[in-house]
Amino acid sequence: MGLQLQSAEFLHEDGITYCIRRKTLKEDFTIYEKRDGEWVNCGLDQAVKEVNFSEFKRLGLLIKKIMDADQWLA
Repeated sequence: MGLQLQSAEFLHEDGITYCIRRKTLKEDFTIYEKRDGEWVNCGLDQAVKEVNFSEFKRLGLLIKKIMDADQWLA
């Protein structure tokens, strides 16, 4: 797909739909999950601030899956 601002929706095996997105191509992206039709930030930045390694790892692996499925190039 090339450089992009938002990935396609990704239905994970946990039953939750995720996507990754950013406001501009110069910004880092973050991961969102769909709750009741609204996109909610999953808290990647918060996991880093709190040094929550297990959540950071979980979200990082999920981001990789989304990038691989959507052929995302950063």
